Amino acid sequence: MASVSLLATLFFASFFQRIVTTTSTTIPTTPTTTTPSTPAPTTPSPEFIDLPDVLEVTESTRPRKVILEFQIASANPDPDVQILSITPDNPVLEDPIVNPTNVSGVFSVQIVLNGSLDYETTNLLTVRLGIKSPSGFVERTFSLSVTDANEPPQCDAHFQLGAVVQVPEDSPAPVRLYTVLAREPDDNDTITFSIYEVQPVSSSAQFHIDDKGSITSNQTFDYERGPRQFTVSVVVTDRQGSNCTGSLLIKVLKVYSVPLDFLLPSQNVTILENEGSESTVTTVTADPNVTDVRYTFIKPYPPFKIGQEDGVIKTSYNLDLESDRTLEKSILLVRAFSMSEDRSGTATVTVYVQDVNEHAPLCVPPVIVLTVPETTEVGRSLGTVRCFDVDVSNQNVTLTVIENSLSLFKFRLQDGQLQVNNSLDYDVADVTNFQYEATILATDSGSPPLTTEVRVLITVTPVNEFDPLFLGPLVIGVPENTRRGSVIASLSAVDRDWPFNSLRYSLLEGEGQFSLDPIGGQLYLGVDLDFEIQDQYELKVKAVDFDQDVDKTKQRTGMAQITIMVENVNDNAPECDPVSYESTIFSTLAFNTPILTLTCTDRDRDHLTATITSGAAVDRFQLTGLTLFSRNVFSFVPDGVYDDTDYEITISVSDGKHSTSVVAYIYVIPWTTTKPTTTTTTTTKNPEVVTVINEFWDPQPWFVAALTVTGALLLLLLSLPLWIKLFRGTVCGTQKPTEQFIQEGAETDKQDGLDKQGSSRSSDQVSLGGTISLSKVSIQEDIMRFDGKAQDPGRSYLFNSVTGERRWLDGA
Repeated sequence: MASVSLLATLFFASFFQRIVTTTSTTIPTTPTTTTPSTPAPTTPSPEFIDLPDVLEVTESTRPRKVILEFQIASANPDPDVQILSITPDNPVLEDPIVNPTNVSGVFSVQIVLNGSLDYETTNLLTVRLGIKSPSGFVERTFSLSVTDANEPPQCDAHFQLGAVVQVPEDSPAPVRLYTVLAREPDDNDTITFSIYEVQPVSSSAQFHIDDKGSITSNQTFDYERGPRQFTVSVVVTDRQGSNCTGSLLIKVLKVYSVPLDFLLPSQNVTILENEGSESTVTTVTADPNVTDVRYTFIKPYPPFKIGQEDGVIKTSYNLDLESDRTLEKSILLVRAFSMSEDRSGTATVTVYVQDVNEHAPLCVPPVIVLTVPETTEVGRSLGTVRCFDVDVSNQNVTLTVIENSLSLFKFRLQDGQLQVNNSLDYDVADVTNFQYEATILATDSGSPPLTTEVRVLITVTPVNEFDPLFLGPLVIGVPENTRRGSVIASLSAVDRDWPFNSLRYSLLEGEGQFSLDPIGGQLYLGVDLDFEIQDQYELKVKAVDFDQDVDKTKQRTGMAQITIMVENVNDNAPECDPVSYESTIFSTLAFNTPILTLTCTDRDRDHLTATITSGAAVDRFQLTGLTLFSRNVFSFVPDGVYDDTDYEITISVSDGKHSTSVVAYIYVIPWTTTKPTTTTTTTTKNPEVVTVINEFWDPQPWFVAALTVTGALLLLLLSLPLWIKLFRGTVCGTQKPTEQFIQEGAETDKQDGLDKQGSSRSSDQVSLGGTISLSKVSIQEDIMRFDGKAQDPGRSYLFNSVTGERRWLDGA
């Protein structure tokens, strides 16, 4: 019953404390879903019972000490309490120690300090605790406040053991003897210096110490009549009373009343650094009339030493200003004393160590090796060169870029940065291996100046920047009789990226009809061309570059549309349909009326001409273009001219190179009427007609000219005898006039007619053929009107071949 009451009391107490001071937080691991089913019994969440919000711990608390103990309630028999975080991060606490108590479900938790606390470093820590439960962590947070603990002042160890100073008895008052070194480790605390004891006690009023720790004597010292050494004890105290102590032993040095003079009581000496040890600096000399003189430094000067008997000052070791800058100037106080005369004197030697320019500048990095793309922009920094000189007096370093012929003006230096000054174009042919070399020269300000070279090696890598560009022509003419497999063109593209024109060609359209050499760009014909079927082809070609970028997969493409124009070649003979014609006409058909027109075409679209090739029809018919006409009207006079009624005409239709033969059958119906008749064209039979392709000789123009001249000369030579004969006949003989010729012919006919018929005619008439008698005038007019003479059995007539007009010589 008592246990139950205790549990209830603890429960309400912790619940009240959580409400008033802090809040416990449960971090669920999974969401809780409410279901209508019967609720299962739940385990109560663990909780903190008496954890304070703030815990104060002094910084002087020792490690491994329990600084906090509180209780928790948990149904878990082995609860897991963890320190989830400490802010700021500081591992000053160990893992919590959990122990059971006499009360069931209540456990005791101890927090142990793991390390030292320092108020001056961190004075407040936030500790987040957590009790692990099935649903996550139950968290509580408390603050660990570190309180300041007084720490005693800290005095210089040399002073605490007892410092010693020597003071010449003739030092003027006040004499500054020593400065106590001490510090206060606590923030916002101060320390005070005080003298708590002086030996001998009678001299207590002689010594004082200020708030800075400087001990002074307000009186002079007397080696003969006063104490020759004093002990001053000092305490350093903070505001809390903590302190540290130390002592100072003061030794009084005798100063003789008649000083020992130096020949040079003050010297300024300059020496060079790095002259090695035992290097002579100078010599001090006291009065040469005084014997038994010894020399010493008033206080130690480790870099130098002095000969006790000869006063020669030398270096104790090699003096290097780069190792110790304090060696630049040293003031040496030298004392000379005579043991026999009990006299001493002091000289001052000021030693200046001069720097020697022995170190060339040091540069970082010593070598610059870079790989940059060719597209690196101007002004881009390629790196920084830092150069310095360890020589004390030569720390000014000047940087200069020295370039060769290839890298000239390519780089510049600005504030130690190596920058691109000009285009690093990879696409030039005069760069060896595409590397630029330069040198950065670092020069110090010493005398003589020393230099350091920083080699610069810049390797430029290619960048595929430009697309291939096809060059013309993009329209290619190809004769249609070009053989399959022939090279019809060489395509060419250019690429400004290095290596130049590293291209592969391919066809995107037109594959199968044409082929393309991927390396040379030769375009091959893959089909037989026929202008009459297809006179144009469109090809799409592509050029892809390669090996023009560090990344071999980066390629650029150029495309072009190529037009193949098929050039017409006269390789087809004319085609006529039909190839045989029949036409029946009346004899009265006028000579200028078309009889028939040929229907012929040429696949090569050449101009067609027609020629009558049959013998007799050539004189009877004529062609205008492809239309057949009669040269004149037909004559079917029973007692006169009687033309044929059936004609077979062979006509050759030519395109200039090839020809085709066509046959026309013309049937003439004799007719006496003068009225125009209708021409009827019919095709009644289909003779076998063979299309003949005439081969022709096409010599060179010069040969034609030579042959023409030669033929003309040969013709002139052959006709020379004829011209000679004609010339002789003209000169030697007489030419009868036309009228006389007609008269003689008429008389001859007249005579013949008289002989045959026995009849006579008038003298003004002429007998032609013994049957026709015309007047001279009529004959002359007929000769002027008609250009030919024809005769059928028993009758003669004149005819005009142009108009077709006829005139019978017998008057009919």
